[in-house]
Amino acid sequence: MASKKTNKKIKIGIDIHGVIDTDPAFFKVLTELLVNNGHEVHIITGSKIEREIPQLKKHGISYTHLFSITDHHIKNGTKISWDKKNNPHLDTYLWDKTKAQYCKEQNIDMHFDDSDTYNYFFKTPYARYFSKDTKRVKKSHL
Repeated sequence: MASKKTNKKIKIGIDIHGVIDTDPAFFKVLTELLVNNGHEVHIITGSKIEREIPQLKKHGISYTHLFSITDHHIKNGTKISWDKKNNPHLDTYLWDKTKAQYCKEQNIDMHFDDSDTYNYFFKTPYARYFSKDTKRVKKSHL
């Protein structure tokens, strides 16, 4: 029996740190195929977008949307403190639920992330990206 072809646009969310930066060659091909075939790729990160664009360009990552937890909370007036490396810090609960809220609002079909923490807030299908080569995994599985 032949399968029916669907014209459904797929919406994929992908985290940068611990996911894209773990295997940029793979994500270059994946994101390019998705975007070139009319699907949406949402790059969803904690960092400010201006810090991430050079990395995305360097690795040739294709995307249709960029979302930053930090930029979102700056825009909404959330209290944020900054450490010496200019990394943002805000209420953990707010930080952790923001990706899930974005994915729900954007009707993301699947989000790829390396953190189990975010999963607790997700209604959107969520795939934990697991690479044995990441420092996070090596550290937690010694």
